[in-house]
Amino acid sequence: MYNTFGCKTTVQPKLSWGYCRMNEQLERQIQADFPFMKMNKIDGEENLYRRWGCDCDDGWYELIHDMCQAITDRYAKEGLPIDLIPTQLKEKFATLRFYYSFEGSQYGSAAIDFLGNMNIRFKTNDDTPLDDRTEKLRRDIAQIIRTYEAKSKTVCEKCGNTDSATIRKDLGWWRTLCKSCYEKRTAARVSDKNKINKTGD
Repeated sequence: MYNTFGCKTTVQPKLSWGYCRMNEQLERQIQADFPFMKMNKIDGEENLYRRWGCDCDDGWYELIHDMCQAITDRYAKEGLPIDLIPTQLKEKFATLRFYYSFEGSQYGSAAIDFLGNMNIRFKTNDDTPLDDRTEKLRRDIAQIIRTYEAKSKTVCEKCGNTDSATIRKDLGWWRTLCKSCYEKRTAARVSDKNKINKTGD
């Protein structure tokens, strides 16, 4: 095959374990159950969560759903409307990352993630002072989110299994997978390499 410049090109094969994105039915369920998790998937949207949705595989659906329920319950306990705005939800270094801001906040999320599951979250420093009740609520929300992010290290991102799920570092991309999904991924990786080698011939 040749491109418009007369140069020989190869057709890239479809790989069996490519980029992960939660299926739309599960995303719709999260939005239906938790209105603060609405997406619009509009080109040009600056909020990465609203534009792209859940940037992880289906196995973390229950984990994300439980986290959203815990956030909702904490606001309900305080008798306050939910003012949390999700700004990005993704897998990074084999763990869940949930970045967020609050309505009326001048600044968005600020975080640095490192290999080895260490991350630093920066508290946005708006000029608007918060009362003690809101300050405690936001600290509690941050703790809920950190708890579920840490829990993701023990939940298979592909199928949701917790029995043998662990971070797998030998796949070219760190993933939290159970034994069964890890073995399937390893076999698929060999198959993918063979497809790539055949297109190079």
